[in-house]
Amino acid sequence: MKALTKADWDSKIPIYKIPHKKLYKRGIKCLLIDVDGTLLSRDANKIPLKVKNWIKKSKELFSLYLVSNNPSKERIKMIGKELGIKYKFKAYKPSKKVILEVIKILNEDTNNIALIGDRVTTDVIAGNRCELFTILVSRIDKNGLPIKFNTTLFIEKIISFLLF
Repeated sequence: MKALTKADWDSKIPIYKIPHKKLYKRGIKCLLIDVDGTLLSRDANKIPLKVKNWIKKSKELFSLYLVSNNPSKERIKMIGKELGIKYKFKAYKPSKKVILEVIKILNEDTNNIALIGDRVTTDVIAGNRCELFTILVSRIDKNGLPIKFNTTLFIEKIISFLLF
């Protein structure tokens, strides 16, 4: 059994640099994607063009679903609508409940689903608890650029190492 806080792929790159071919070759058919920090900065309302292009290509190969802890239905609905992706807000990750609901909707084996996010304590743990392929990406800033040093992620990794 893998550690609860260990991502299957700690990519160290932003989501828009994740190679589609690598996911496809691994047998991934569905992507559950975090929103804030992963697709756009928490303090931004504009989705970066690089992210939009990556999502467009992803839709050709995978089923997509946004799974966000953000409590703002309006924000997540706006992002989901702009990207043309169904969504769940207020997911309470690392809780499994909402993710299991999405898995049921997608009707796909968990071996074929990846969860992509920028946080260990929410995204990676939730994905691992649901036995999904977990991908940790670099958080992006309001300009869509990867944040070079993510203090939160650094602290989460230290705590994870010490506890697990």
